[in-house]
Amino acid sequence: MLSHTDLVEAILLSQQLSLRRVRSGNASGRTRDITFDPVLAKSLGKSPASAVANSVEISADLKFKEGLKFVLEKEGSKLVREDGGPESSRYGILQSTATYYGYKGNVRNLSKADVEAIYRKVWEKSGAASLPFPLSTVHFDSYVNNPAAAEKFLVKSQGNIETYLRLREQRYTRLAEVKPEQYGKYLKGWKNRIQGLRNMVADYRQNKGFRA
Repeated sequence: MLSHTDLVEAILLSQQLSLRRVRSGNASGRTRDITFDPVLAKSLGKSPASAVANSVEISADLKFKEGLKFVLEKEGSKLVREDGGPESSRYGILQSTATYYGYKGNVRNLSKADVEAIYRKVWEKSGAASLPFPLSTVHFDSYVNNPAAAEKFLVKSQGNIETYLRLREQRYTRLAEVKPEQYGKYLKGWKNRIQGLRNMVADYRQNKGFRA
């Protein structure tokens, strides 16, 4: 199994390699990313062929928008005041997170353009851009919830989506058991969110297409 450092290095290298583009054959002349770089595929214990078989060559922008759409569907636009924590959030973005990524105002005033700009930076930092869909959305959504935990899930699962989601679910259950007064009320919503990811993955695998 890869160490966290090895996997992060593989992701970073993959991000560098993904700067290369291959021309699509359509009339628009738009470029498309290489689906799944061999370096990252090898690092996750998969051959490039098996990775491609479970993903599709799509534009980097579409892949990001799929991840963003899922997160925003689950987070909503309502301002959440502290919610048991030290700060408010909106669209799932904490005030400290917004500030970290360069936003100067109060999260209550976030525009949709601000939200997309912040989440695009989160997307790149998380390494989701270098992962194939639908793993990219699974990892991005987890990273939005807890960056450190998401990185551990990616390492331990070796890129296997079912294992990744099982690890995430186990963490939520453990939190609710250890601190029921703090986390118990969130467990149902957390599990519903994971089920939403499972449904998205199942729909993609069945239809080989996107909701967008």
